[in-house]
Amino acid sequence: MERFLRLSLGLLLLATGLGLLLRLALVVPVPFLVFSHALHAHSHTLYFGWAALALFTLFFERVGASDAAVRRALWLVVAVSLATFVAFLHSGYGRPGVLVSASSLGVWGVVVTLFLRRARGRRELDVAWLRVAAWYVVVAVGAALARVALLVTKQDALWGQLAVAAFLTTFAGFFLFGLVGLFARFLAERGAPLDERLLRWQLWWMTPLTALTFPLGVPGAMQTPLGPLSRVAAVALVVPAALWVANLWSASRHLASTVRLVVRSVAVAWALKAILETGAAFGLTALAASSRHAVILLLHLVLLGVVSAALLLLLGQRLGRPSPGALLVHQFGVAVMTAGLLLVVGATTAGWPGGRLGLWLAFAGGAVVVAADGVLTALLLRRAVHLGPSAARR
Repeated sequence: MERFLRLSLGLLLLATGLGLLLRLALVVPVPFLVFSHALHAHSHTLYFGWAALALFTLFFERVGASDAAVRRALWLVVAVSLATFVAFLHSGYGRPGVLVSASSLGVWGVVVTLFLRRARGRRELDVAWLRVAAWYVVVAVGAALARVALLVTKQDALWGQLAVAAFLTTFAGFFLFGLVGLFARFLAERGAPLDERLLRWQLWWMTPLTALTFPLGVPGAMQTPLGPLSRVAAVALVVPAALWVANLWSASRHLASTVRLVVRSVAVAWALKAILETGAAFGLTALAASSRHAVILLLHLVLLGVVSAALLLLLGQRLGRPSPGALLVHQFGVAVMTAGLLLVVGATTAGWPGGRLGLWLAFAGGAVVVAADGVLTALLLRRAVHLGPSAARR
């Protein structure tokens, strides 16, 4: 199974390297880059090729499933991720991209079905989190199919936008639920267990509420019956977010100092995510209409500051070389990028000075992230290849 973790790391570098080019293109011209095509290739590879492949590999390992059917399913994820990158980089949402995206829905269906079968009968709390994460993928696939049906029947464009938002929200929910479950196991194995009572409360709150927030940020959605419901859900999610941050912070006291700092940086990023999403319930989504950098800020805070940082820590432990120092550099880069994007958002929405400085800071932060991830990947791959699979497991 280690090969799939190593492949996910390669896809991370592919996606973040292209993302750095996109950040540069916002500052100076990059003549060979078709921005919209590269943007879709970057986001899809980061979502599916990096995070989803790494998560599902760890999911299967958690339930002791590494049989031939599981390996074939994970190879399908690798294949569709690479095909997505090439298709979107070449023609964006042209016919090749649409065809590959459609085929990926079947791949996710296969992977989820296999995991749910392999996890059947498991009663552990962390596996319960992984199971909910898998069901969130099912909901995401359903939202994508609803989007197709709405396009075919030529329904109101608003409902199509809501279907896209539902897909993105529930697939992101898969990341978050999965990471909580994997982190719970990771901490317990290192003598720093989470409070299970708080973890159960968090699961009880997050499971229905996370999916209900999808209308936030969709123009016109607040005027539908879904609008008030999404606002209530976003505010109510403050409770599980606070439980998680407090639980994670407390458990991290038992970890080695550098690893503790990495875990707490993930907790801080999660808290900032919760604050921004709560603000969305009170009109902060209006920023998305006037500055796309507001959306980019939230996405990168989640995908880099929470998901990628946590996964890199887990993969480092799994492959035998945690390198928490490089992870702290990664988080520093995310912080610089976030500060730069805040400057840009302020410049485009409130007339703050320093908008161009913000773009350069965002690029510099991205460069730090890519450099840190490159070092981490090189260390992990070198260590894993040198030790071999059986030694890496020990």
